Amino acid sequence: MFSSDLSEDQLKMRLGHMSCTHCQVIFSMADEYVPDYVDKKALVDRLCRALGGAEKVEIEHGNHSLSNRAEEAVQAIIDFLKREGPKGWDDPWN
Repeated sequence: MFSSDLSEDQLKMRLGHMSCTHCQVIFSMADEYVPDYVDKKALVDRLCRALGGAEKVEIEHGNHSLSNRAEEAVQAIIDFLKREGPKGWDDPWN
């Protein structure tokens, strides 16, 4: 799904159904499984566009599982949920 060799149309076909849903792309910028020749910044931009403008979070020096940057990743998720999550009576943050 996140292969760097997919065309824009292929990405939209696979991810476009989520374009009406607030979502976040968290990308490990030092992912050991992404080849060095792949422009990671361009890839995460393409993914966000295919998702209809998803929020982008680039975790510098993060490995594939983000095990070396777990706190940073969790904080990004919490911040996103506080901003984009439920408001009003079902808001778990109040």
